[in-house]
Amino acid sequence: MRFAIKARRLFFRTDGAVTVLSAMMMSSLLLFSGVLIDYARMAALHKAAEDAARTGARSVLSAYDGELYGRYGLFGRGGTESDLIYELVAKANLERKAKASAPAIRLVQPELVSAHANASEFLGTHRIFKRQVMEEMKYKAPVDFTIELAAKFAPMAGPLKEASITVDLLERLRKLYEQREALLQKVLELQWEAVRSVEESDLKKLLPEEGSRSIGVNTAQQLATEHVQYAEWVRIDEALEEAGKARKFTREIEDYVRRARELVRQLDSIRVKAGKEHDSLLAAGTEWLEQAKAVNMQMKQVADEVERQANNDGYDRVAGQDIPGTDTSHDSSVTEQEIKDVQESAGDLVLQDEFFSEYRLELDSHAAAYERLDASAESFTTALSAAVLAPESEAGSQLITGANRLIADYGRYSSEYMGSGSIVERRHLRSNDDLKQKRKEQEKKADSLWRQARAMLEGMKSLPEEDEHGAQFQQVKQRYEANLLFNQHEASGDEAAEDGTRGGKSSNDAHEQAESSISLMGGLFGGMADTLEKTRDSVYAGEYVISRFSAFQPQHLKSMIMDGDTESLKQSLALQNQEAEYILYGFYQPAANVAAAYGELFGARMGIRTMEGLVQCRSAGHPLLILSCSLIYGLEKTMEDFVDFSNRGAAPLSKYAKVDISYTDYLRLFMLLHGGADRPSRLARMIAIIEQNRGITLSYVPTAVTGEVQAAAELWFLPGAYKMMGGFGFLQGKVVDGRYETTQTIGWSY
Repeated sequence: MRFAIKARRLFFRTDGAVTVLSAMMMSSLLLFSGVLIDYARMAALHKAAEDAARTGARSVLSAYDGELYGRYGLFGRGGTESDLIYELVAKANLERKAKASAPAIRLVQPELVSAHANASEFLGTHRIFKRQVMEEMKYKAPVDFTIELAAKFAPMAGPLKEASITVDLLERLRKLYEQREALLQKVLELQWEAVRSVEESDLKKLLPEEGSRSIGVNTAQQLATEHVQYAEWVRIDEALEEAGKARKFTREIEDYVRRARELVRQLDSIRVKAGKEHDSLLAAGTEWLEQAKAVNMQMKQVADEVERQANNDGYDRVAGQDIPGTDTSHDSSVTEQEIKDVQESAGDLVLQDEFFSEYRLELDSHAAAYERLDASAESFTTALSAAVLAPESEAGSQLITGANRLIADYGRYSSEYMGSGSIVERRHLRSNDDLKQKRKEQEKKADSLWRQARAMLEGMKSLPEEDEHGAQFQQVKQRYEANLLFNQHEASGDEAAEDGTRGGKSSNDAHEQAESSISLMGGLFGGMADTLEKTRDSVYAGEYVISRFSAFQPQHLKSMIMDGDTESLKQSLALQNQEAEYILYGFYQPAANVAAAYGELFGARMGIRTMEGLVQCRSAGHPLLILSCSLIYGLEKTMEDFVDFSNRGAAPLSKYAKVDISYTDYLRLFMLLHGGADRPSRLARMIAIIEQNRGITLSYVPTAVTGEVQAAAELWFLPGAYKMMGGFGFLQGKVVDGRYETTQTIGWSY
């Protein structure tokens, strides 16, 4: 009751207090509402300006270079000038926002103060270029590679791995084998020289063969026989002298003594000269034999190695992948086993330890035979000298015994080491068997084939340069260097030289080419394995090059291969015919990149064909004959493959995999082999080619814009209050002459 009375008094007072209170409350409410309404209008202006800025940026980017995208899959600004598009779209967008509220109260009426777009993120920047390439290829490249290429090569992984191990093993053993055989040949030559040192001396003249009836006047046998007569002459002359009579046989005695002393002198001279040579030669032969034994031990270690699969892990990684579309019609395990059989036969090249023990014993026996002969000669000369001085003693009988022993020892040495059927000749015949002749013939044929192939490959490098083609390469070189400079990389030839190292290097002989080919195939399978195991960027960049740039067609080689005519090839070396090869190798001579690519193609084909040769040549028997036969097979079939490439641009992968692989497929593999298709030098070469073909500079082609829109709207309430708030930094824009202005910046890119 009391509350009701108090309330009535409050609301029905007549002194004006309620009116003042109500006015205060209403003015505060109106002030608060006005601030909120203008704040909402400012927020709407921000949103309208932001939408206009975004739409303008997207509209500017919609004007892209259609030819650049169609040919290279790259987005870059082109067409109408950016600011014009941006201003028109931004203004239209703001007006559309205003008209959308036409049926109702228009809370905000935006007004475009200014609009402009700034270019950024230029396509010539490697980071931007690479990003677009990755986006272009991220779906296409893995499918293409897996289905089109990896599935074709996968069945060959096992046989090629075994071929790689086998060729590497046989080549290592071949080099050691030839070194060992050269050492053994040296031992044999020293044996012959030792024999000749005796044979070419005068010993044979002084010692007629045992049983010979032709006895010279100054031979050991003659002097030993005449000693009885000599002793009689001395006895008679001594008796005459004692009787005071004149000597009767002085001349005969002096003649015998002279001849005896001459024989002693000759034998001593022969012993000194021949003996010294004979001993040193056989001693040297023993040293060479020990060296040959050491080399043989190295061969044994190589042949006994269990782990010879270093750098072959790419084969296992590819073989271990489950690749859709893999051809299983060929049982590769059969081929692998056949190559393993060849591999296991490599141990036959190693000589047993007994060989060297027997040879060492033979050398020792040879030296001992001469020592016996030398000892007999020394004993005879001593006996002859004694017999001359003391003819009346027992020296005469000893002299005959010594002469017979000397003649017998010489005859034994002669029969064992001189002439037909001797120990040295028998060893010589064993060391020059049919194997050496067959190897010599096969090596000669292999070298002849390699010279032909090398002449073809080297001929491609040495083609004279067309002025027009050279000018194209110089122009693209300038663009390449300019792009590297734009990306703050030094323009140098080091990377280009590194890119083309494999393709540009020529092997010296067929064996070196075989090793290079096998190594190249290991690299190809390693790159293939990296691809299958999701090594992305390099693969995508390589696939992009193959799909978007021209490659040199093998048909241009037909005239050179078939007729030796290089004119057609020379005319086809324009840059636009070999863009992929230039990007891969980076040479600036028109023929150099093509020569590098086809040099590696030759290596890849020879690696596969040599693998086939190991199977085809198993019947040759000896491991080194199998190796040389395989090289001949590989070279012949590789040249046939080049004929196929020149006719139809492709050749069968292998005799054991009836599927064609094109030249461009091999280029894709070479991209993987060299790696780094996404590194600065290759990216710069891609950009240089695009610029050359399009007549533009990608360093000036933007792929992103930053749009700025400045919009304004009238403030309905308390502009002074908002200006004060703006001064304290509470607003996103500013108040000017009763209007609120805001600036919105939006960035957008392809």
